[in-house]
Amino acid sequence: MTTTTPILTGVAAHIRRYSDAVAVSGDTRIFVSGTPGIREDGTSPEDFSDEARQCWANVENALAKAGAKLTDIVYMRQWLSSRDHVSAYLAVSKDVIHHQPAAMLSIIDGFVWPNLRVEVEVIAVLPA
Repeated sequence: MTTTTPILTGVAAHIRRYSDAVAVSGDTRIFVSGTPGIREDGTSPEDFSDEARQCWANVENALAKAGAKLTDIVYMRQWLSSRDHVSAYLAVSKDVIHHQPAAMLSIIDGFVWPNLRVEVEVIAVLPA
């Protein structure tokens, strides 16, 4: 039987009732929910690069609480609210992710919260 364990970092609590990540038993897969670049107090940095760095810090925190690292990521979905942010986002992402997981980067009209400009969702697998 597969069991899931919710991972709570506090970021999702500012948005809705869902887990920041979920660990799945067996080969321990961790699904990190779409994670914005909001700080622990629920505010968002003014500078886009700072928001992107905060986004990845939030993802890293969720993974750590599940016993995983950024290097355990096997898939990532990344959303930006404007093409104007692509270069800055890719620079931040290059500083954070040093391996080559499968990935998707998309530009969307916006997020539920209009002040958000970036969101990342990842799947990580812990070694057996």
